Amino acid sequence: KTTKMRLRTKIINVDLFLKLVQSVEKIGKDCVLHFSPSKIEIVMTSDITNGMQVWAVVGSKHIFDEYKIESQNSNEIAFSIQLDNLNKALRSSLQASEVVMKLCKKNGLPNLSFCIETQAAQLIAVFQDLPISILSAAQLANLVEPTLPDPEVYIMMPQLKLVQKVIDRLKNISDYLKIEANMAGNLKLSIQTDIVEIITFYSNLTHPQIRGQEPPVQTAEISAEIKVDIKKFSKFLYSHQVNPTNVICCLIENRALVFYVLLEDDLHMTYYLPVLLS
Repeated sequence: KTTKMRLRTKIINVDLFLKLVQSVEKIGKDCVLHFSPSKIEIVMTSDITNGMQVWAVVGSKHIFDEYKIESQNSNEIAFSIQLDNLNKALRSSLQASEVVMKLCKKNGLPNLSFCIETQAAQLIAVFQDLPISILSAAQLANLVEPTLPDPEVYIMMPQLKLVQKVIDRLKNISDYLKIEANMAGNLKLSIQTDIVEIITFYSNLTHPQIRGQEPPVQTAEISAEIKVDIKKFSKFLYSHQVNPTNVICCLIENRALVFYVLLEDDLHMTYYLPVLLS
């Protein structure tokens, strides 16, 4: 009995798809692509990445056209794929006049196949078949985002590119980064070694209104601090490539540091960083 599984689409925004893949690739080598009728998720879970997770959600209309998906699992399909293969296929597609991506079998094994057409003096079509490993319905059911308590503090991040310049210098000095923030618009990033302590202050940051919650109370009385692996923090900062409109930092003391990287309602990335208990 063969399971009917079909996925075929044109990629109309190669650049965005590539930037999302490159941001996730900073964290690990493989990810899960989860396709459903209205959206695609790019997921990297913590078993691969030593505690760090990223979940990117993209409404299919942002990157696909003529998007057709069919499966016996509520028309959802998920598979793991090596990110460097996907990165190469998307990079080859940047100048293409048309890119079609579909599921196919090659020597009995599942592949994600790219047909990349380039219009020069004549039409040239290049095919790239990327090996994948299909997730069963049970494996897909186990792929769930972490549930965490509400954060003590949530605050809008300053421009990530500017923060990256600071962190690039600090990560050569220390392995750990302390993040302190309050509900009065203040954020403090610091490192400490036996010889030196370096602190970067940001102020006048805003606190977003979170859906379904009371408006934020602006007060320095509510504060939180967290210590994380500076290299993991640095990997999150590469999400500036997707040009987010807003990035919200959520501090959940002794549990997690969470970042919401927002582009549009149905286009966002969520990073989960484990905290170091001092």
